[in-house]
Amino acid sequence: MAIQNPGRSQRAKTAELRKKALELRTLGLSYRHIADQLAISKTAAYRHVVKAIETLENESREDARVNRRLDLERLDWIIREAMKQSLKGDLQAMDRIMKAIDRRARIYGFNAPQKVAHTTPDGTEVAPPTGVVLIPEPMSREEWLKQYGRDDTDSP
Repeated sequence: MAIQNPGRSQRAKTAELRKKALELRTLGLSYRHIADQLAISKTAAYRHVVKAIETLENESREDARVNRRLDLERLDWIIREAMKQSLKGDLQAMDRIMKAIDRRARIYGFNAPQKVAHTTPDGTEVAPPTGVVLIPEPMSREEWLKQYGRDDTDSP
């Protein structure tokens, strides 16, 4: 005869109650209506919904961690196998390695956009350039020499 654990039975009932409360909230019921449906207080209905959402968030985070770890292990395998071929001079294998390294960097977040601060050489912040940038028209060597005053006509 199996010995029943009263704590386990209560946890199972609570988990089922939370699941039902979340389902009812997902359907758009108010906490008062959820409380009436499940024969609990409005406060208990709210707490059950919040706890159910927290549980789902934690499970999602853990699933993401596991998937990230699996992806990294697969990339390690790809790199190891491609490295064997690249050492023989296989350019396609080298390309696969570079793609795997890039993918690995994205998983770790190394390729995240970075903020660029516009500063002077002494470190003083300046406003970023705005508006239209005018690019001067090309000029001949003679025009350049006339404008900037250097005469290097003796040099080749």
